[in-house]
Amino acid sequence: MDFKSPPDREYTAADALRLPFRAAPLAVLLHALLSVLHALMPTAVLAVTTAAFVDTAGGILRGLRPRGDIYAPLALLLLGTGLFMTAGALTALAAARIRQRLAQKLRPRIVRTHAALDYRHIEDAAGLELVTRVARDPVTSVMDGFTGFMRLAQVAVCVLSILALIVASVWWAALVIALFSTPMFYLSLLAGKKNYQASRDAEKFKRRAEYLGEVLTGRAAADERTLFGYGRAVNARWFAQYEAWRLLRLRVTVKNFLITKGSSLMLALIALAVALTLVVPVTRGRMSAGMFIGIVSAVFGMIQQLGWQFSSSLEQISRVGEYMRDLTAFWALGEAPGALDPPDAEAPPFKTLEFRSVRFRYPTGGPYILDGLTFSLTRGRHYAFVGRNGAGKTTITKLLTGLYTEYEGEILVDGKELRTYPAGGLKALFSVVYQDFARYPVSMRDNIALGDVAGTGVGKDAGADASAGAHTGTGAGAGHPTQEAGGADEGDSGREAEAALLAGLGETVAGLRDGLMTPLGKAKEEGQELSGGQWQRLAIARSLISRAPVKILDEPTSALDPVSESRVYEEFEKLMAGRTTIFISHRLGSTKLADEILVIDGGRVAERGTHDELVASAGGYARMYESQREWYV
Repeated sequence: MDFKSPPDREYTAADALRLPFRAAPLAVLLHALLSVLHALMPTAVLAVTTAAFVDTAGGILRGLRPRGDIYAPLALLLLGTGLFMTAGALTALAAARIRQRLAQKLRPRIVRTHAALDYRHIEDAAGLELVTRVARDPVTSVMDGFTGFMRLAQVAVCVLSILALIVASVWWAALVIALFSTPMFYLSLLAGKKNYQASRDAEKFKRRAEYLGEVLTGRAAADERTLFGYGRAVNARWFAQYEAWRLLRLRVTVKNFLITKGSSLMLALIALAVALTLVVPVTRGRMSAGMFIGIVSAVFGMIQQLGWQFSSSLEQISRVGEYMRDLTAFWALGEAPGALDPPDAEAPPFKTLEFRSVRFRYPTGGPYILDGLTFSLTRGRHYAFVGRNGAGKTTITKLLTGLYTEYEGEILVDGKELRTYPAGGLKALFSVVYQDFARYPVSMRDNIALGDVAGTGVGKDAGADASAGAHTGTGAGAGHPTQEAGGADEGDSGREAEAALLAGLGETVAGLRDGLMTPLGKAKEEGQELSGGQWQRLAIARSLISRAPVKILDEPTSALDPVSESRVYEEFEKLMAGRTTIFISHRLGSTKLADEILVIDGGRVAERGTHDELVASAGGYARMYESQREWYV
């Protein structure tokens, strides 16, 4: 992968070496060289210099050598120890550089792909869990595998060099250690695979526990948490999800511990046997006492590496192999065509919009939400889509804005199938204010300016983040800036100020510390929070500044009381005079404002007409209106 073009093959554990090399080739080569040197130190330097120091000291104590002879081996021993420690520190420094470069290359690629995913993967539980696993910390996942390979190479170099020292004296010990390493290799790989699989199985429990933890401790739910006192009940649910996650992890951890510690114990017994065997050649004068101490120290150090570093390295390699399988599946999800394209500066021509026998059900299965839906809309008129919850009103918005394209039938704009429009043109055609509109922790000016990315330039330098409106059109919710957008100068805020004024935010702006330039929310220390109603008006201001010819309000005021909701719709209708608007609601406070009302039931248009016509027909709309009449009195 070159970090720019889409991957075209299956990823394996070996990519834990290839990806860091692509990101920082010099640092990887330096890391590999230092790792080998660091592995050779215990044998080539420490064992030999320790032997020389001990033998020299023994000769001095027996009066066979002058005292001055001790300085040379002592200096070599201290130098070897210093080089050993320096090599370890330089290796860590190289690893930090690799991590930094990998983060600069890999993370933006994953974020970009995440932003451009086909919307169906976002609403699918399995797809969401896959994305969560891959995107949570990709750099650490890859670096753990890289570190595992480097440590495995260190262990191999260290073991081979130490075996070369002892094979002449105790050849069978070298053979036993080599043979015992084979089952350890298999068991460590198996442990790593099971560990990652357990993490994957536990992901759903962890995600639920994290959500419930946010409900219990987060600022957004603080008021209701205090008012309703649901902390104990939610805490019990959190504990159940946390325990399910913890027990899955615990079972694997215990098995891994028993495997690695059992193997370490066996290797320790072998090391002890080697030490006892070497006593014989020492007593017979075939090996010096210093060499005995050097070899025994090196052997026990090697055993520690085999028993812990070897198994943990193989486990890391196995885990990264499983992560690479997930990464391959993540890349295979693919990007929605044109998902990251910004909205066109000018919307395509629009006179009529028509649904012809449209049938649609979500990819996860279930019944058809829309079943033969047919209607037509004309430019410059106000429409209201009403119906019970779940009737398919919001689904219509998702189809119009291109979030889903796998529908049956036709959706036509001026006789042209919607799916044939380029993504930029489709985004320029619609502006949507959603029920769960976004609240961005940037200035009020930039919050509003996001409604017209093409016109204001806001977010153009932010790449995938700013154009994530691929999923939501150019209205509220378009884009997701991670920093202060910088498309306009601070003094060039005329359009944003006008939109704020039209949306009824004049007093709000006047009350902010720095007016339109005031950061909103609590992400920044100087940020100021808005009320729920003020955020709703800001979302409407985003739609007002948009040049999209079709404005859609998809129940953005459902949290308001019916009378307040009706007033918001009335204000919006006045502001949108001469524009095409679609009000979507299951409450009927806005319906009198519409030129035409479409009642959605059973995935079809059950009734259509003006408010007076539908009330006079005494059908489903009339019954709904009568049941809600007292809300607006």
